[in-house]
Amino acid sequence: MPDLNDDLLHLKHRIEQSMYRILIREADEDQDRLWMMERISDDRLKKLLPHLSISSLHVLDVIFTHGSIKGVDISREMGMTKGAVSKITRKLLDQGLIQKTQLPDNLKEIYFSVTPLGTELAEMHQVFHQAQEHRGLELFKSYDTASLEIVADFLEKLAGLVSEPPHPEE
Repeated sequence: MPDLNDDLLHLKHRIEQSMYRILIREADEDQDRLWMMERISDDRLKKLLPHLSISSLHVLDVIFTHGSIKGVDISREMGMTKGAVSKITRKLLDQGLIQKTQLPDNLKEIYFSVTPLGTELAEMHQVFHQAQEHRGLELFKSYDTASLEIVADFLEKLAGLVSEPPHPEE
């Protein structure tokens, strides 16, 4: 008869392997780019896309969604440093995907908005995420709510464990 600890270790290994595959997939920027490259018609975007990081695409999405937004607000929304946002917005400006404006009565505040070229790319990136979302929802529909609650509870507790150091007695 198998030992309970063996069963738990086997499940732990399966979960770790699955989480690792998810993390690797999330870090795989090429898949996102390839999907978009197949669907983009504008030659300028086809040339730019290989040089854009996924973070750049997400910053572009935030700007597109808000219409006009300050760098500090992008930083806050994305959980990125102001320096990282500044570096990304500078590249997006240089690539002609966004533009910056200032209010006449407050020249200190800089607002970013997307250009027509940036709009095309942001819309394509959103279509990509909608397709991913649809696939995820199809998977979720194959489970009942109680089962998903258990999974969500487990993942929240696991996230809490990995975010705090082990206690000395462990």
